[in-house]
Amino acid sequence: MISSLASNSREKEALVMVDEMYEKGLLANEVTFVAVLTVFARARLVELGLELSHSLLGEFEVVPIMEHYGCVVDLLGRAGLLSEANEFLRSACKIHAAVKLSHEVGKRLLELQPEHCRRYVVLSNVHTGVERRDGQLKM
Repeated sequence: MISSLASNSREKEALVMVDEMYEKGLLANEVTFVAVLTVFARARLVELGLELSHSLLGEFEVVPIMEHYGCVVDLLGRAGLLSEANEFLRSACKIHAAVKLSHEVGKRLLELQPEHCRRYVVLSNVHTGVERRDGQLKM
């Protein structure tokens, strides 16, 4: 429901549903957190989204998955914080040596605004920071 509301420009209703879920003591899983991070991205609630992403593992004991990282990059990108999105992506990929992750998130950035040249620079910077065996970037 949370995801569906967010996808239909009903972010406020989605946030109310999240609050109700927590009030009832329902535990969120990694899929729920993807939906909540998506709500934060679409509502441009950067601070709340970053706070949630940083507390996934510690407070909620949810191991971040690729989709969580993609949501955070989307959150930062929608807010126009491209440098922060770039740094977050580079850090995440370096920490996890995640070339595959960098490709997935890079594709998502390009889907959001394929005509925006900065998206290509962000993806290129990720590959500069992550050692590639074949030395080539394939789109």
